[in-house]
Amino acid sequence: MRKVLSTLMFLVTAAPIFPGFCAAGTITYDVNQTIGGGSVVGTVETDGTTSGALNASNITAWNLTLTGLQGSTFTLTNSNSGVFVSGSDVTATPTNLFFNFSGTDDGYLLFQASFGSGTHYWGLATSTTGLLLQGQTVVPGTVFDSPQTYQYEAESGNQIIGTVHTNGAVPEPSSFAPFIIVGISLVMGAYRRQRAARSVTS
Repeated sequence: MRKVLSTLMFLVTAAPIFPGFCAAGTITYDVNQTIGGGSVVGTVETDGTTSGALNASNITAWNLTLTGLQGSTFTLTNSNSGVFVSGSDVTATPTNLFFNFSGTDDGYLLFQASFGSGTHYWGLATSTTGLLLQGQTVVPGTVFDSPQTYQYEAESGNQIIGTVHTNGAVPEPSSFAPFIIVGISLVMGAYRRQRAARSVTS
């Protein structure tokens, strides 16, 4: 009985260490991007999807402080702005959020107060389109500010744009089930072998 309890306790406590083996709830990623003389710092939360490309519906919340030149700042949240995704260039793992700047699908990820307005946004794009420049752009004010406040930087490759928040990606209790089932199977197998061995010796 002591072995049974020890095995089950190990499996339950090990579950959070291996989030890739179980379905997590929401995942919060820390963002800390330097873009020229500006930056984007804050958090992006997803619904926990870690397979395939993410779309706008997978991004559930954000709090991003945009900093540009001339001391300009603006904070985007899911209550004062929207998120817009085109293409298949946004992906995630339990530990990282990625954008593929070398994608060939004219894709983009855009957090903006008013879509297409040229004001208050963080944009990531695979190619230069009428909407965004290829690479990353941070616009705490507007693209029409004089003197200029926005900053832009060309990028390439599939880059990490966020890393999992230290208190995030904790699996829900229901995700422990696979570990418990495996543990019970192992314990039952050991119990059967022990019984078989006893019947042979008696």
